[in-house]
Amino acid sequence: MNEIIERPLSIAFIAPVQQDDISRVMGKYCLIRLDNGAESFWHNGHYVCEANGAYGDTGVSDIARLTARAGCHSLRCIELPVPDGEWCWGDIAENLARSALSETVRASCIVTGCSTPQGRGVHFCDHPLLSGDNSNLWFPVCSGESWFEAVERILIMNGLAENLVKLTPLREGNYIDWKATWNRRVII
Repeated sequence: MNEIIERPLSIAFIAPVQQDDISRVMGKYCLIRLDNGAESFWHNGHYVCEANGAYGDTGVSDIARLTARAGCHSLRCIELPVPDGEWCWGDIAENLARSALSETVRASCIVTGCSTPQGRGVHFCDHPLLSGDNSNLWFPVCSGESWFEAVERILIMNGLAENLVKLTPLREGNYIDWKATWNRRVII
């Protein structure tokens, strides 16, 4: 239980921008405003709504500000020039994620595992994608599969990791807690 399980570093990051990268850049609540007055509101890196100031639409900044306040978080505001040519808000989000300078190529979170009469399972604590809508999403672990292999499979399957680097034990009992550290799938 007390030994750390490790794998060597991945040699290349060749995957496209992932939702996790966009969430990291935008934060919990984000308002993007373009020079032409167009605005879009994002929650956890997901598009919520937009308004086009060039056509006289009412802005979404008040909605964004009040939503962030209701969620007890700050609102990240990003002002950008209007992109050249045809574009959509998804293009802007991807470009933001790609242009964000970061030396963080590893990510981590707490993972809980348990064995029940129905089988073994793992839960990712406080993760925007893997925790589930009600923070109670459990992933099954195959019989014969190690905890390390299961966590790595789930991270890769959901497009978050190149590989799992280590699974550090934190607590043992009816539930087992680990700190999972993985190489992120990012193109910068």
